[in-house]
Amino acid sequence: MKKTGKYIQLFFPASFPYLVLITFIFIVTGVFANTVFQNNIIIVLILLIVFYIIALVCSVVFFMKNLLNKTNPKNILRINMIIKLLQIPAYILIFLFGLLNLITIFTAAITIVLMFLDGMAIFLTGLIGLCGIIRGFLEGKLSKKTAVIHGLLQFIFCADVISCIIVYKKVKNNEAILNNTHIDK
Repeated sequence: MKKTGKYIQLFFPASFPYLVLITFIFIVTGVFANTVFQNNIIIVLILLIVFYIIALVCSVVFFMKNLLNKTNPKNILRINMIIKLLQIPAYILIFLFGLLNLITIFTAAITIVLMFLDGMAIFLTGLIGLCGIIRGFLEGKLSKKTAVIHGLLQFIFCADVISCIIVYKKVKNNEAILNNTHIDK
């Protein structure tokens, strides 16, 4: 039951890019514009910000709790990798939507807003990855140089996905090596 709670708290950071996508689809198509939001885009953006704040709190709590509880870095990095891989379809669609909005000067601002929201979303999962990287470094499964480089890459668009896969494999391999050396002694 305790494990389930940990994963439920990650629902908010994991689903934020999809909420951004859905929000902008609703805005463009006008779905729910009259009935739910009374044609007020400010209400939609406020709801998006409230959801982001909840997601941010969940990411920070996850970061602190797993850092202090000395959670296995492989587990944290696996969770981070799964979240980032699940978010790829949302980011592709947001990118295409942003690209379409560059067609006219009147909708170019939407692309800028989408880029900003993407950055906010990357920060959420970046914290999760950073937690795993710090734990990996503290347990000797990652070098200082690797931890610094991959810690920074967790907050860079597209590089974060590649980095999370690489660092997960490094920690997994180094954990296996460390376990074998302890058995041999």
